[in-house]
Amino acid sequence: MKDNVIHIDAVLGDKAELPCHVQTTNSTTESPILIIWYRGQDYPIYSIDQREHTTSQHWSGLSMKERIYYTENKGYAVLIIEDIRTSDGGQYRCREDFKYSPTRNNFILLDIIVPPSRLEILDNEKNVVWNSTLPPVMENEPLEITCKAYDGNPLPRLTWNIRGENNLDSTIYGIEIDDNTVANVLRIDHVHRENLGRKLICEASNMKNTIQISTSVTMNVYLKPLSVSITGAEHPFLSGEPSNLDCISYGSRPAANITWYHNGRVIEYETKRIKVVGNNNMTWSTLKLVPSDDDNQSVISCVASNIYFPADSKEQQIILNVHYPPRLKICLGRNLNVSNIKEGSDVYFECTINASPSITRLDWDHNGSNVGQHESRRTIVSNQTLVLQSITRKGSGSYRCIASNARGKSISDAYNLDVKYEPSCKTDQQRVYGAHKGETAWVKCDVNSNPIPTSFRWAFNNSVSGLMNVANSDKSMATIKFKVLDFGTLLCWATNSLATQSQPCVYHIVPAGRPDPPRNCLPVNVTSTRFAIRCEPGYGGGLPQHFACTLATIDRPDVVEASYVGQTGHMVVKITGLRPSTRYVATVYASNAKGSSVGQVRVYVETAPNPKDPRVAGDSTSTATRFSEAAHIGMLLLGCCFVGVCAMAVVYAKRLAANVRGRSVFRERQTVRIQNGEEIRFTGSKGVDERPVVTS
Repeated sequence: MKDNVIHIDAVLGDKAELPCHVQTTNSTTESPILIIWYRGQDYPIYSIDQREHTTSQHWSGLSMKERIYYTENKGYAVLIIEDIRTSDGGQYRCREDFKYSPTRNNFILLDIIVPPSRLEILDNEKNVVWNSTLPPVMENEPLEITCKAYDGNPLPRLTWNIRGENNLDSTIYGIEIDDNTVANVLRIDHVHRENLGRKLICEASNMKNTIQISTSVTMNVYLKPLSVSITGAEHPFLSGEPSNLDCISYGSRPAANITWYHNGRVIEYETKRIKVVGNNNMTWSTLKLVPSDDDNQSVISCVASNIYFPADSKEQQIILNVHYPPRLKICLGRNLNVSNIKEGSDVYFECTINASPSITRLDWDHNGSNVGQHESRRTIVSNQTLVLQSITRKGSGSYRCIASNARGKSISDAYNLDVKYEPSCKTDQQRVYGAHKGETAWVKCDVNSNPIPTSFRWAFNNSVSGLMNVANSDKSMATIKFKVLDFGTLLCWATNSLATQSQPCVYHIVPAGRPDPPRNCLPVNVTSTRFAIRCEPGYGGGLPQHFACTLATIDRPDVVEASYVGQTGHMVVKITGLRPSTRYVATVYASNAKGSSVGQVRVYVETAPNPKDPRVAGDSTSTATRFSEAAHIGMLLLGCCFVGVCAMAVVYAKRLAANVRGRSVFRERQTVRIQNGEEIRFTGSKGVDERPVVTS
């Protein structure tokens, strides 16, 4: 007789718990001394023996020894079977023996549940959906998908779990069973825009309150364009200036194709940018255009289309409102020959203007300067014409007309006027050439001429022979190779296509020699690492000269640390790479092709402190020019002035007394130092402001 029968379900590969009802009754509180689990009726698999031992003795059969063990749970003796197999299913019996009470048998029926092996989702064409997204379905068209489960014992139950904010319309479910498969068909009559991105989940289970396996797909819906709009045309366009128009279309999926039209013709040049916001697809296309004057009141259209919905395109049109500043063109008067404008000619320019609205101001520009009406300069401005009477060579250069209207100011392209004139001597050229008799001097006849000279004539003049022509092997060259046989002057006449210059250029041929030493040399721009020496040049010996110097420190004046050479024709020598707070002596001399000057000038300079030194308040100039703590210095100077006045009074009194005796004792004194046999005279008092000029 079966006292108790318990039905236990276990999933294949999981574990099963086989309880044995160890229960007490009102008549006895006796615990079992022997518990035996049988598979079937008489095949023991596990036992717990407490009959003759102080501790329980456990035994397990060989067939399941590695997979079973015993535990107690809330008063029940439980036999655990792990890694459940299909062969483990069937009837089990638990026998409990007591010392005084009768034996009790508990019967257990173990059912093995085999879950489905896999799930598949099939699309409208009964093709398996291998990724997580369904093939696209058109908006408002039907959708049918199938979920199929394979294997399972018992056969699983399939359900569709549809996640989303809104319910699907006209949803139909259908169950199909065939041998070892179960299928559930989901049908939707009309797929709406809101269904885009919605997840459809298929769940399978052959156990109560348990989902054993599931799979899902996401709905992929192609959508029609909802709207199209053009932005960026709120203000007038400026002709010739780049502008952007944006065409934005919402709702299309895939992204809408944006096509631009100008007066009905397709515009090929455009850039497309696509943005997606949530489930509402936005397509954004930017048209880059440079409108011209003729584009005013023309029509721009934007069309948004989807190839899957050819009948549902959206279009918007705008009318271009183009404003433009004056368009200017400058030209020479129609009766003038541009290739034959000479000094003394009358010239006029005309400015052609196309502007909307009309101009409010017109100006003329010559080489960056405004040209206004001025009778004394014979300049006349009338309407859109500029008249230049009796033009000179200064009238050469670029001319522009400048006009303004409400949209802005415009400047025309430059018209370059070339005024022709006969040759004349340049003022900034070498006039004196030094050489010894028998030497050759290269003399250049440097003239202003337009067009350039075609020939040069040379003559030599001295007090003995008078004016004589000089042979020139290449008359087209401005430079002559002149052999000095005597000293005097060379004369040069240049000739261009207009005329020969009336006044010749004069060049003096003098005996060449070394230059005189420079004069009045002073340091300038003194910093912590550099300074410059500016001098006045002496006679250059008839040749181009330049200044140079050597540098040493005051402590070691005979040890030259560096040498510096200035540029020919420049009055400054730059000295760099110095040390801060160091006193230097610079020996300055002049040089030309014949050698260096005999005399030299020494300049004493102290560099400024290092500006990065925390003890220096950011001053990078010479100590002679720093005025830190000006208040204290001012008080000190005031005291010095008072002492000086007193001293002068005393000296003046002594001078009067000396005059009475017939002699004067007042004379100017200078600070004198003797160093290495050289006399150094400082122009100031002893201190950091000493700037001596020393001659050897």
